[in-house]
Amino acid sequence: SVPSKGKMASYLERAGACVDRAGGPGKYDSASTSNSLSYAENHATCRRSCDVDAFCVGYSVYAPLVGGQVECKTYKAQAPEDAIAGATPSSSTTCYEKIYSPAPSPPPPPLPPLPLPCAFPDARCLG
Repeated sequence: SVPSKGKMASYLERAGACVDRAGGPGKYDSASTSNSLSYAENHATCRRSCDVDAFCVGYSVYAPLVGGQVECKTYKAQAPEDAIAGATPSSSTTCYEKIYSPAPSPPPPPLPPLPLPCAFPDARCLG
């Protein structure tokens, strides 16, 4: 098996164009796509470009129904408000929000035992 590099990214699909937490279109780079590649290949390339970028918070794919250029945007978050918060209706566009599948979390540290309340006031209880 291949050792994984820490967290695995998966994507939450949202219909429409990505919207950031500030309600704007987000900060993105338009990635080049190729007319000679199929939609699936362009989509895979777009996803990979986000997979390998630690600052990438998601990507969107615009795919016109007939011909036309598939457009890929990868979203970068330099600040918390740049994170993808949802999507706004936009024809032929799908937004994919990067989510990290939760790694198994370490168990919380045990709490120190609480002193038992005194049921019978005796010498030990009264100190």
